[in-house]
Amino acid sequence: MSVQRKQLLSITVLTPKGRFYGDRETDELEKAVMDEAATGNTKLVLNMTECEALNSVAIGALMRGYANYKGRGGEIKLCGLGKRLKDLFVMTKLIMIFDHSDTEEQALAAFAEVEK
Repeated sequence: MSVQRKQLLSITVLTPKGRFYGDRETDELEKAVMDEAATGNTKLVLNMTECEALNSVAIGALMRGYANYKGRGGEIKLCGLGKRLKDLFVMTKLIMIFDHSDTEEQALAAFAEVEK
């Protein structure tokens, strides 16, 4: 499986592992995000520390997840973007759409800040 899942109270953390080039692994990533959305989850962290690469198909999958969460009053936060992925998100201007943190702990804390 290329996406690991863990639950921390009301926050779900998904950790995609490997390269996502629009094949079966990308379908698995999109399914994991949409499965969480289907449960009514509104707080999702995507820990990208073990994600090596994304192509436009994978970015499209992330954007569909983002739109689903945003439309339901939820949020997807990114963390652990390495240089390559951060450059990709900056170049596509998606860095301005997704809330992002350096670490998973910071992303989790950002959800706690919103609840105050």
